[in-house]
Amino acid sequence: MIELILYITAMAITPGPNTILSMANAARTGLKKGVKLNIGMLVGITIVTLIVWTASELLYSFIPKADKAMRVLAFIYLVYLALKMLRPKAMDSDEQSASFLQGMLLQLINVKVYLLALTAITAYIMPSSSSKSETGFTALLIPLICFLSGLVWAVFGALIKSFYAKHGRILSVIFALLLLWCAISLFI
Repeated sequence: MIELILYITAMAITPGPNTILSMANAARTGLKKGVKLNIGMLVGITIVTLIVWTASELLYSFIPKADKAMRVLAFIYLVYLALKMLRPKAMDSDEQSASFLQGMLLQLINVKVYLLALTAITAYIMPSSSSKSETGFTALLIPLICFLSGLVWAVFGALIKSFYAKHGRILSVIFALLLLWCAISLFI
C-alpha cells in the first residue's frame, strides 16, 4: 500500500498538464473560482479510473493502439489550452475560470492519467486485493490523491495571484510554453 500511495503521489504531483493548468487558473482567477476546474479534473480522473478498473484486461491489450490516438487528442487539446492562455484578457475579479467541463475533458484525453491508473491498478492494486470491492475501493485512491495534488498547485497559483496581476502576460507565456512542452513531450 505504501508503494501504491508513493507511486500515485509522485505521478500526480509532478508537473504536467493538470498541475500547470490548475496553478495558472488559480493564479488568474483565485482559488475559490479556480476550484471548479479541479472538481472537473476529479470527476474526469474518477471516470478514467473506473474505465481502467472495469476494463483493465481489455485496455491492456489495446493500449499500444489506443496510446497513439490518445496522444494525438491530448496534443490537440493541450495546444488549444496553451493558445487560449495566450489570449489577452483584462485582469479583474470577474474573470472566468477554466470550467468544470474543461477539467473533466482534459482527464478523459490525458495519457498520463490513463497510464497512472493502468499501472496502479494492474501492478499494485489487483495483485494485492482479495475482492472486486477491495480493488474498487483502493482504486479510488487514484482520483483522491490526484485531486489533492491539483489543489496543492491551485493553492500555489492563488498565492501568486497578485504577482500574476502585475506580470500576467509573462506568466501566461511561461504557462503556455509549459503546456506546449507537455504536448510535444507526448511524442518524444
